[in-house]
Amino acid sequence: MYKMADITELNKLLHNLNDNDFLKDIRAVRISVYKILSLANDGCDVSAALPTVVKLLALGDSFVKRVAGEIITLFAEKNPEMVMLATNTLLQDSKDINPVIRSLGLRILSSLHSESSIEMLTNAVMQGLEDGSPHVRRQAALTSVFLYQMAPNVVMEGGIWDSLYGHLSDSDSPTVACCLCALEEIFASEKGIVVSNKLGHYLIGKMYSFSPCVQRYVLQFLLKYSPKSKVQVFEHLNDLDNSLTNGTCLPINLCTLELFCHFTSSLPKVKLKAYLSGWKTIKLHFTRERNEEMVTAIIDYLCQTNFPIDVITKDFNKFFCRDDDAQYLMEQKIRILCRLISAENSEHILEEFFIIAKRLEKEALKKMILRLTETVSLKPELERHYVLFLKRLMQLGTSGVIDCLVQVLVKVKFCSQENWLIVAPSLQDHYQEIHSTLGKIALLEVIRSQGEHLPDAPCILEQIMDELDLDTKDSHFSHSLDQDLVKQQHKQLIKVSLLGAMVKMCLHNASKIQPLLSRLMDICMCDKDRNVRDRALFLYGSLCSQVMTLTGTQIT
Repeated sequence: MYKMADITELNKLLHNLNDNDFLKDIRAVRISVYKILSLANDGCDVSAALPTVVKLLALGDSFVKRVAGEIITLFAEKNPEMVMLATNTLLQDSKDINPVIRSLGLRILSSLHSESSIEMLTNAVMQGLEDGSPHVRRQAALTSVFLYQMAPNVVMEGGIWDSLYGHLSDSDSPTVACCLCALEEIFASEKGIVVSNKLGHYLIGKMYSFSPCVQRYVLQFLLKYSPKSKVQVFEHLNDLDNSLTNGTCLPINLCTLELFCHFTSSLPKVKLKAYLSGWKTIKLHFTRERNEEMVTAIIDYLCQTNFPIDVITKDFNKFFCRDDDAQYLMEQKIRILCRLISAENSEHILEEFFIIAKRLEKEALKKMILRLTETVSLKPELERHYVLFLKRLMQLGTSGVIDCLVQVLVKVKFCSQENWLIVAPSLQDHYQEIHSTLGKIALLEVIRSQGEHLPDAPCILEQIMDELDLDTKDSHFSHSLDQDLVKQQHKQLIKVSLLGAMVKMCLHNASKIQPLLSRLMDICMCDKDRNVRDRALFLYGSLCSQVMTLTGTQIT
């Protein structure tokens, strides 16, 4: 429901726009008609303004025409009589001496989506495609798509699509791109237009006459083209070689590289050579560009395509972080470095990771270690270097770093259990820096799975249990119900994990763990949370069963 103030403002605007003296001030007219559009977009019914807005189409100002056209388009479906009046004015615009007005008339006419104006729009498109102004020809090509959506038969049987094909040899390169776009939309149900040998050869031969923007589009379009022979392939590669090796425009370099790879899909040696040339060109932009978005785009391209890692591995230091790199850029560089790491360069890359670990935010640091862990799982030869890297990180003694590391260690499966003996001492020395609930749960999971490698595991379990008792006492002095609820939930999670760790450790070190486990079982059996009670009962039964199997005696 619109406000009464909106109606008052609309009436005031209409009063001004119906004044001939007011219409002489084009700046004031622009402001007024734009305010009407704003009211319409805010939900106000401006249907009463349509007759006045239609009259404004006759003004020679392109801004007023464009805004008036948008207003009429919004209400075209419910006001067909206004559409007819607007159509007559727009048809006159198609014969205007100003090419901007002619193209604008075509644009507005197509946006009305009026079936009654299909015939007139068809004639306007045909005339526009043959117009002397490239600006009008471009708009006519794009308008043909709207015409096809309203009346497909008119486009297919009226010769418009044939005219679009003819204009692929237009002297204006944006017109060529517009015609290609239009034909792709028109033949979308047939997976776009078929690029014949003749058309592909023509577009490649004319490539350097196109503007850079059009070159990018045409290069992507040519991915649908397959040369008939190897001779043609090498001819095209020679013709496009400058687009690949000239480092003035990175998007063109990348699009050309994609086309080279498409042409040489059955020629692996030639394809590798294309990648080498492409990488040589891409490297130029690392030294030249200080644009972080550009560097990020390059890394995205390298990661998301099948770019051979072997080609870029030797230049791994190109992706090292600068002191002023933003967090998101450092994350992107870590992403590519994790793919490039190998036995030969692991020392340098891990040193880089160690340096930037001090600058990364907690979540970014966790992502880095997880990415590195995934890489090491696929490259076992890196495991020893990885373990030493984790040890160095732990020795930093920073709370956030230790917290992240222990959460990752839960997911690590070393090929050699000896590697746990390297990590364990550092973890025991710095476990007190773990303060978060997730960190403590992760620490308990590590103890449960690798407790035999941690001599101080009983002491760690006892300390965590004492902290639980202390938290229980402190909660009585809290005045925040929400804080109490969150703390209680965290405490229950830690209890469940603590139960699992103690039961597992009890089988390895019963003399030290059994008193602690008995005390914890008593607490958990009486807990208000049913999940904690059920978990305690289940683990108690499991422990009894295992003891019976191992010793033949029953726990009492």
